[in-house]
Amino acid sequence: MYKIAICDDDAVFLSSFRPMLEDALTKRNVSYHVSVFSDPDNLSHAMKEDEKYDLLFLDIYYDTEKGIQFAKSLRKNNDQTDIVFMTALTSYALESYDAAPLHYLLKPIDPEKLDIALDRFLEKNAPQKLHFMTTRGHLCTPIDDILFFEIYGHEIVIHLTNNTKEICIGTLKGLEQLLPDMTFVRPHRSYLVNLKHIAEITRYQIRLSSGDLVPVSKNLFNSTLNAFINYANQSSIFF
Repeated sequence: MYKIAICDDDAVFLSSFRPMLEDALTKRNVSYHVSVFSDPDNLSHAMKEDEKYDLLFLDIYYDTEKGIQFAKSLRKNNDQTDIVFMTALTSYALESYDAAPLHYLLKPIDPEKLDIALDRFLEKNAPQKLHFMTTRGHLCTPIDDILFFEIYGHEIVIHLTNNTKEICIGTLKGLEQLLPDMTFVRPHRSYLVNLKHIAEITRYQIRLSSGDLVPVSKNLFNSTLNAFINYANQSSIFF
C-alpha cells in the first residue's frame, strides 16, 4: 500500500484536490492511504513520530517558504521520499531544485498533469519481482511478499506473507547472488530472511512481522545485526 501525504493550507483547494487524487489512484487499481496536513510543521511532527510516506504532495509556499525549507531538510537528512511540488507561482521552481522533486504541478491542478506525476511515481516505485520455477509451475512474486527462504537438501521453501509456501530447486548461495543488495540477510546456513519483515533480532533468533521465528547462528549474529541496522538506517527518517 502506498502512503501519500498532501500538505497545503488552502482548505478550498484540498476539498477538490484530494478527491481528484483518490479517483486517479483508484483508477490505477493501487492500494493507498491519503493523509492531509495544513502545515509542514504538522507533517514533520508526524514523520518524527515514525510515520513514513511514499509520496508527498507539497505546496511550495505558505505564509513563509516553509514548503521549500521542509523539503530541503528532508534531503539534507538523506530522506528520499518522492515529492511533487504544487504551486501557483512558477518563480519558485528554480529555488526548489535542490529538493530534487519528482514533479511540479501548477495550480489549479490539471487532472491530466496529475496523471503524468502519478505515472512517473508508480513507474519509479513499481515493486521488484522475482521469478521462480516451482513444483507447481512458474511463480512471479514481489520481493516484499517474501518472508524468508528455507532450504532442505536441494529444495528451497519460499515462505510468503499470505501464509503460503512454494518449493523450488536450488541453493541459497545461488539465490543470494540473484537478490538485490540490502534486501535479504543470511542469519543461518539454512535461511535467507527478508530484512523488510524483521521485527526483532535477539542472540539466538529473528522474529518476523508475521510472528515466524528464524534461528540465528552464533557465527552469523554480528553480520545479521549489522545488516539489519544498516537497512533500518536507510529506511528511517532522521532530524
